[in-house]
Formats: sequence, structure tokens, C-alpha cells
Amino acid sequence: MKTDWHELIQRHMAGITTAEDAALLQDSLKREDAVAGLYLRYMNLDVALEAHAISAAEVTRTLLAKPATRQRWFQWRPLAAAAGLVFGLFSASVVVALALPLAGKAMTLLRESFETASPPLIRGVPIEPGQWSGDSSEIVGEQQGVRPASGGQMLRFLRADFEGKQSPDSSHLADMHQLIDLRPYRQEIANGSAVVEVSASFNAIPFSVDEKYGCAVSIFALDEEMATNGSTRIGSTLMTDALAMTRSDRGRVIDRDPTTWQRVTSDLRLPPDTDFVMIRLHINCGRRSPGVTFAGHYADDVQVSLIRRAPLP
Repeated sequence: MKTDWHELIQRHMAGITTAEDAALLQDSLKREDAVAGLYLRYMNLDVALEAHAISAAEVTRTLLAKPATRQRWFQWRPLAAAAGLVFGLFSASVVVALALPLAGKAMTLLRESFETASPPLIRGVPIEPGQWSGDSSEIVGEQQGVRPASGGQMLRFLRADFEGKQSPDSSHLADMHQLIDLRPYRQEIANGSAVVEVSASFNAIPFSVDEKYGCAVSIFALDEEMATNGSTRIGSTLMTDALAMTRSDRGRVIDRDPTTWQRVTSDLRLPPDTDFVMIRLHINCGRRSPGVTFAGHYADDVQVSLIRRAPLP
């Protein structure tokens, strides 16, 4: 069976891969340029690497290789510094992040606690701004021992499917999206100083010890044509063709305590030609079985801000 590298990498970043999947991914990152490049795209490094002519595959292989001496790692430090990258090596995992300047003044683009929101559309990726759309979900009040993180309502994920989805039983990730129009802020974005920051809270009812769930947020920078022409609904186009994208680093594992919410934050420096951003909330199921349903998994208190930071040199 052909490996879905997008799903496998997302599951790895959410910390819910099996030992076999982790071994497959690690081996493929060392051997296959396409997989290495895709992995680093998820880590939001492609822009920095291209700017400094560093091979994505070369960086990934070096990071994943077991260095015989400390000298090999120090040989890479000048390259990392030149690209503005921060690397951390712990066991077989890789922690990679862009070095960002200090935050400046923030402008709120969205503050969503689902109090007045209309029911989410079950149509997958939206092509019009201002409406939540994605997999099967509903807006609910307090239930099953879970209280909303903010206000009196919250979003509940139901299944990893939507109307018209091909192979609805194949996915283990339930998503909810919102498209945000940034064209009124073109002047702020044009000089490369604009950063979008997204945070959201996730929770779940108690579940068995043999189950594992992760949560994450992703941000995609899009131009007007891609955001509205429907191409983001086709396959993995949103992942592969966005101007830039990022996902919260490895996501968060959801605990079994319904009284606690897990807060997840991610940010993305916007390319100068950004017209829209797509916000995506994820719930990830570690169980490989058809027809995944979510007995009680929630998101709430979504905040999206536009921040001015120093332009990249």
C-alpha cells in the first residue's frame, strides 16, 4: 500500500505514530529527497533554506544521522546561524524553529468562543472567508463533564469526514478551517514584517489507556486566486501549493482529564503577496481503524492576531 507521507508526517508531529511508522519515516527521511523536503516544509523552513541555498534533504539527513563525534554537529552550526535556524537534537527526534524577532503591536483578526457562530459547514476546506467549515462537527454547550474554555459554547469534533469526501473512512484526522481575508492589511504585509499568530484550546472526555489523541493548529498563507478558486479542496494542494505554511510544533497530546484544556499556539511570517490565511484546527486519532468517530473531543477559545515584527534582513 502506498504511504501517505502527508498523513504520516502530521501523525509524527502530533506524537501519535507507532514505532513501525516512526522507523519508516526516519529511514525515508534519510533516503528520499521528496520526503525530506516535505518534512521540512511542514516545519516551515523552506523559505529560509532557499534563501541560503541549503538543501532540505541534506539538512534533514544530517540532523537525523547519529553523529560519530561532536565535531560533525559543530560543522553545521555556521550554516544554521546563516539561515536563521535553531536546531535541537534529542534522541531520534528533531526540534526545528525559525528564529523570530521580538513581538510588536498585535491586531486581533479573530476571537472565537463559538457563542454567536453559525453551525459549521460540513464541506471540507472553505473558499469563502468568515465561516467555519471542515469535517463533521457541531457547536455545543457543557456536556460529558467538559465545560467550555471560554463562554458557554464550544466546537465538538464528531468524525473525520465531510460531505462529498472521497474515501471518508481513510482519515484519522478531524479538521476545522476558517479563511481570513487579509487584503485590507496589504500595506502592513508588503514589507515582510507581518506575522499571524493563532492559538486554540482543546479538550476531551476520559478515554482508555490504549487510545491516544493529539491536537494542533496550522496556518496557510494564500494568494487570492488559490484561496477562492477551489483548488485548496483538491488532494494535498493546500499543503503543497500554499505561499507558506506552518503547524504547531509536534502539536500537543490531549490528556484524559476533562477539567483541563490544552493550549496550542503557532505563528507564521507572511510572504509579501499574502491575501488570505487559512486557519486549521486538528484533532488526531492514533488508532488505525476505519470510520473513526470522536466520542467527546472539543476546541474552544480560538484567537488569531496580526503582529508587526522586524522585517527579515
